[in-house]
Amino acid sequence: QMVDANLSAAPWYHGLLPREDIKQLLRNEGDFLVRMSEPKEPGRREFVLSVMFDAKADAIKHFVINRSCSGKYSIDKEAFDSVNDLVKHYVDTKQSLSSNYKCLISRPTTRRSWQLDHVDIESTKKLGEGAFGEVHKGTLKLKKGGKKVDVAIKLAKLDVMTKEQIKDIMREARLMRDFNHPNVVRLYGVAATQEPLMLVMELASNGALDSYLQKNECPLEKKMEMCTQSAWGIQYLHEKNCLHRDIASRNCLYGDGKVKISDFGLSRIGATYQMNPKCRVPIRWLAPETLRTAMYSQKTDVWSFGIMC
Repeated sequence: QMVDANLSAAPWYHGLLPREDIKQLLRNEGDFLVRMSEPKEPGRREFVLSVMFDAKADAIKHFVINRSCSGKYSIDKEAFDSVNDLVKHYVDTKQSLSSNYKCLISRPTTRRSWQLDHVDIESTKKLGEGAFGEVHKGTLKLKKGGKKVDVAIKLAKLDVMTKEQIKDIMREARLMRDFNHPNVVRLYGVAATQEPLMLVMELASNGALDSYLQKNECPLEKKMEMCTQSAWGIQYLHEKNCLHRDIASRNCLYGDGKVKISDFGLSRIGATYQMNPKCRVPIRWLAPETLRTAMYSQKTDVWSFGIMC
């Protein structure tokens, strides 16, 4: 589903922004943004106008923007040629979005620094492929100063992804936004205003640690250094109250002499995490208590670290 260029460029348009992030962005009554809904099944999505209705009660209202067969957009009775026209009308006229109760939009909530624009991202080489997308090498033009940096880009195929899978990717990005450590891979941000959905991370020149070790002879001293750097990364995550839950050399990157903990798809915030026993997990790396009780903790991360080393 292509997004109109004028809509994509609008500062209040946030693309595939999950509800969990909306709560952090809409603070005062009248604050609003437009986003694309996550589909219950792969396929067509709708635009949604989210507005802070009652700040004291932390109540956010979500209005689906209907699109008629003739291509007109509406929330209540009036129809407009574009989503931009619809938003402009309700801001300028101070008209209520609902005819049943008073709900006004006044202040647009603009995109944050971690919300990237597709035009600033350039893919140069395909590095690999996963279940729901590809990993590319590329460049990102930074907003401050316009400098271009080398990056790794995860491209998600939204047409084959369910609502839950999209939420998982965005949750992983939300988790990584707060990390800043030399031994944890850095997330530059997410480009979600149109398809494909892109996660943009720092590029580790030597790729995954497991394949690097298989292809290169490493003296014991160097391996000890790698273990130490991994431990620093895990210690940092635990200080941030993050359980990685999938510590293994395949989930570490290596570049410029540094090991970087990566792949936070299974990670959770908290001191412990009770897993659904039906979920598929890498048995070989699991601590005995996780196998028995499906419970994860910082100690089970340390066990997996021991297996990795």
